[in-house]
Amino acid sequence: MITISQKKNTTFYGRVAAVAFPVAIPGIYDYEIPDKFIDRVTPGQPVLVEVKKSRIWGVAVEIKADSAVADKVKLKEIIDIKEGHWADSNKSLLKLYEWIARYYQCPVGRVFRPVVGKSVINKKAKTITVYRYIDTQAASTSINRRDGGVNTDKQRLALEQIKSCPEPLSAAQLATRFGIAASTLSALCKKGYLSKELKTVFRSADELAFPFAEEKEVILSAEQLACVERVAASFNTPDKPFLLYGITGSGKTHVYTELAKRVLAAGRGVIILVPEISLTPQTISRFRAAIGDAVTVIHSRMSDGERRDSLQEIVTGRRRAVVGVRSALLCPMEDVGLIVVDEEHDGSYKQSDTDPRYNARDAAVMRGHIQGAAVVLGSATPSLESYRNALTGKYNLLTLTDRFGAGLPAVKIVDMTVEHREKNWTAMSRYLAVRLEEELSLGRQAIMLLNRRGFSTSLLCRECGYTHNCPNCSVNLRYHKADTVLKCHLCGHEEPALESCPKCGGLKIKYKGTGIQKAEEMIRERFPAARILRMDQDTTRRKGSHAAILDAFASGGADILIGTQMVAKGLNFPNVTLVGVLHADTGLHFPDFRASERTFQLLTQVAGRAGRAELAGEVVVQTYCPGDAAVRFAAEHDYLSFYEHEIKHRRELSYPPFGKIARVVVEGGDEAVVAGFIGKAARMIGVNAGTDAGKIKVLGPTVAALARVDNVYRYSMILKSSSPGALSDALIEIRKSAASGIPSGCKCVVDVDPQNML
Repeated sequence: MITISQKKNTTFYGRVAAVAFPVAIPGIYDYEIPDKFIDRVTPGQPVLVEVKKSRIWGVAVEIKADSAVADKVKLKEIIDIKEGHWADSNKSLLKLYEWIARYYQCPVGRVFRPVVGKSVINKKAKTITVYRYIDTQAASTSINRRDGGVNTDKQRLALEQIKSCPEPLSAAQLATRFGIAASTLSALCKKGYLSKELKTVFRSADELAFPFAEEKEVILSAEQLACVERVAASFNTPDKPFLLYGITGSGKTHVYTELAKRVLAAGRGVIILVPEISLTPQTISRFRAAIGDAVTVIHSRMSDGERRDSLQEIVTGRRRAVVGVRSALLCPMEDVGLIVVDEEHDGSYKQSDTDPRYNARDAAVMRGHIQGAAVVLGSATPSLESYRNALTGKYNLLTLTDRFGAGLPAVKIVDMTVEHREKNWTAMSRYLAVRLEEELSLGRQAIMLLNRRGFSTSLLCRECGYTHNCPNCSVNLRYHKADTVLKCHLCGHEEPALESCPKCGGLKIKYKGTGIQKAEEMIRERFPAARILRMDQDTTRRKGSHAAILDAFASGGADILIGTQMVAKGLNFPNVTLVGVLHADTGLHFPDFRASERTFQLLTQVAGRAGRAELAGEVVVQTYCPGDAAVRFAAEHDYLSFYEHEIKHRRELSYPPFGKIARVVVEGGDEAVVAGFIGKAARMIGVNAGTDAGKIKVLGPTVAALARVDNVYRYSMILKSSSPGALSDALIEIRKSAASGIPSGCKCVVDVDPQNML
C-alpha cells in the first residue's frame, strides 16, 4: 500500500522510506531519511539510493516511522531527492500505479518506469543563449548618432531590428530572421547595447512542429451533439465509462474535440490515447487546430529530452491536453476531466513485452474512476468485451450511424483460389488491377494493405525441400530484397541472401510467399507512372518518418500508399477512393481465440479509409476464405451480426468476456528444465483449484506457439476462471514459487488479460 503515515491530526514525517525501483531489482527496500530531507520526502518522489555499491534512482512508495529490519541491519541513507519533479506532483496517480501493479501482477516500481526512468530523470532542461536589447538613456541617445557608440550602419540597423523584437532571440534566430552576423552581435554586446542571457527552451516532438490548418467551423450533427451532451452532463459526476460506437467516417473525432474544448474551458485536463504512433501526427494536427497550443505529445519515438520536457510541461500546467500512445495514460496530470481511448479495440494498447503488462484501455477506465474524469472509449469495431459491457449496462452506450461524405464504400470480395485456377499467380487480382488503373487515371489515390513485412516469407530449395529457418528461433527467415538479406523478425538475426542450398548445394532456390516489399515491386512494375509510398516498420525506423510519409501522401505527393496494419485505422485522406486488401487471411488462422475478431476489425477499419469525402469509395478484399464470418461480415459493414456470431463461441468456451484468463510463460536455455518447472506450477495450481469447486481451469502446459526465440525455449499455459479473485490468488502463488524456486537461467512471465498468445 502506498501511504503516508499520520498521527492523529498531525502529519508525521517518518524516518524511513520504502523504495521501489523502475529497473530489474525485485522487492521494496527500506532506506533512512536523513535530517536534511526529513520533511521533504513524500510517496511517489524519486530518491537516489545505493544498491550494491551502485547509485540508482528509485521511488519512495511508503513513508513510515521505522523499519522491521532496522534492528538487524543498519539502513542506508537516501542520497538525494528530486523536488518539483513530475512523479510527486499528483498523489491520486499513486492509487492508479498501485492498482496496475496489483492487477497485472508486477512490482510497483516497474509502473513508474515511463516517468522515472534513468534516461528521463537525469535529463536537464535545455537552454540557449539569447540577446536582449538594453533600454537605457545612453543607449537610446547613441542609437541616433553616427559618431561614437554604434558607429556603423550595419550595427545601427541590427540594433533597431533587435529592439523591435517582442522577446529575446538566439544568434541562429537573429541570423535567420534578419541576417545579423555573430560579429555584429559581439560588437554590440561589448559596447553595452545588448546583454546575453540563458533561456530555457521546450524540446518538442516532431508532431508539434508539424504544420496544421486552422480549424474550419464544424457544425455537429444531431447525433454528434447528442453524444457530446450526454458525456458533458456527466463531467461533474461521472459514474461509468462511455462506449462511443460509430461507423468509420461518422465523425468520432469531432465529438472528442468538442468534449476537449469544454473540459479545457472548465480548467481541467484532457488525455487522448491513440493505438499507433502513425496516428499521432494527424490526431495532433486535428486537436491543435481545435484547441491550439494546449496540446503536447508522448510516445516511444521521442528523445529522452523531449519526453522530459513534455512531462514537465504537463506538471506545470502549461499543456493541459496530452495526445499519445499507451504510456501517455500514465502521464502525471492533475485534475483530469476527460480521457479518450480512440480505436479502443486495438491490441496495441496492451503492453505484452515488459512489465507492467497493462492494458491502457482498462487502466484508463480505472484512472477515470480514481480522478473523477469522464472516460470515452471509441471505435467502429468495439472489442467484444467493451460492447458486452455496454449491453449489460456496465458502460454507457453512444452510437453514431451517419457517415460524412459519400456513405459507406462498396465492398468487392475476390476469391484468390479462382484467380489461381485461371492462371493469375500474382498478388493482385485482375479486378483490383483494373479498378486501380481506373482510379489513378482520374487523379485519385489508393491504399493497399498487406500485413506482412519483408519481400518473401520463406525460402525453399526445390531440389531437396530444405527450408531456411532462423538459427535462434523456431520461425522462417524473411527475405528483404532491398538489403539482399534474410532477417528474423523476432531476434533480429541477419545473414546474406542465399544463392545455393546449404543442405544439397542446389541452385534452385525459391523465395516463397509475398511480403509487402514484393507487393510494392509488383505494383511498381504494373503501374510504372504511379508514385508509391510504403509504410511499415522498415520504412518508419527513423524519427519523424511516420509524419513525413503521411504528410507526403496527404499533400498529393503520391498516388498509392501501401502499408501494413498501421495504414488501416484512424487516417483520413479525402482523395482516397480505392482500398485494396491484398491478402485478407494473414491473421485469420493464428492460434489465438481473438484471431477472427482481429481479422474482422482490420478489414472493417481499412475499408473505412475509402470514400471519406464527396467521392464514392470501393474496397476490394482478396481472400482464400470468402465464406469466413470475419470476411463476410466485414464486407457487409455489419458489426452487430459479427458480434452475435462471435459471442456465442466465447460463451461456449468461457473466454472473455465470460471469464478471466491469464497466460504464464516460462523461458530458459534448457528445454527440459523449462518444461519441468512449468509442469510443477501447473500441478500446484491444479491441486489448489480442485479444492475450490474448479474455479481455476488450466490449459496446458505445452510448447508455446513460438517455441524458441533467440535460443530461449518457451513453454506456456493458460489459466481460466470465472472468479477474478481466485485467478489473482493462483497467479500470486505462481509468482511466489518462481521467486523462491525457479531454476537458474529461467524466467517466469505472468500476463493478465493477454492479447498475445504466441
